[in-house]
Amino acid sequence: MTRWFYAFIAVIFVGAIAVSLAADFVVRPAGMTSGVAEFNVVIDAGHGGRDGGASSPSGVKESDINLAIAKYLASELDSRGVGVVMTRTNTASLANPLARNQKKSDMDARRKIIEKATPDLVISIHLNSLPSYPAVRGLQVFFDKTGDLSKIYAQAIQDNVNASNLYTYRRASTGDYYILNCTAYPSVLVECGFLSNPSDVALLVNPEYQKMLAQLIAEGILSV
Repeated sequence: MTRWFYAFIAVIFVGAIAVSLAADFVVRPAGMTSGVAEFNVVIDAGHGGRDGGASSPSGVKESDINLAIAKYLASELDSRGVGVVMTRTNTASLANPLARNQKKSDMDARRKIIEKATPDLVISIHLNSLPSYPAVRGLQVFFDKTGDLSKIYAQAIQDNVNASNLYTYRRASTGDYYILNCTAYPSVLVECGFLSNPSDVALLVNPEYQKMLAQLIAEGILSV
C-alpha cells in the first residue's frame, strides 16, 4: 500500500478521536460563562453537517438558521448572568465520522454534553416545515408530556412570544422528540418558524429578526 493510503487512514483515525473527545467536553463559545452562574442552560442548535434538517424552496437550510438563533440566544442569556453551554458552535455534525449511524452518533454526543453540563434547562432550537400547507407559519414551543417544569418553561416562552404581537398566536404543546426525552433535565424544543412559508423564511434569514426571537425566548425563560 502507498504512503498516501496510510496518511489517509491516519487522518480518519485522528478525526474520530477528536470527535469522540469533543463529546466528553462541554462546548462553550468565547465569552460564555462556565457553569458558575446560579442558573445554567444548555442550548442545542438542531442538526448540522450533512444533516441540514428541513429546507426552504429557495434552499435555506434549517441547520444554519438554528445555529444563528442559538448563538444569539447564548449571547442574550450570557449577558443576563445565565450560565450557557452549547452543543455545537459551528456547522459541523457532532457524530463520530466512523459511526455507522451518523444521526444516532450525533444525538448521543448531544446527550453526553447535556449530562456533563447538569443544566437547569435544555432548550433545543429548530425550524418547522409543512410543504402541503404553506400558509402555516409561526413559532411554537414543545415539551415532554411527563415533565411539569418543562411545561412551565415552554408555556412561559410561548406566552412571551405571543404577547409580542407577532404575526400569529400558537400554543405550547407536548412533543415526542429525542432531545426532550434523552435526559432527566427540564427540556423544551422551539420550532422558530416554517421554512415552507415564504413570509417566515424572509424573516428567519434576517439577523435582526433572529436576535429578536432570541431576546423573546430569553425573556420567557427568565420569567419563570
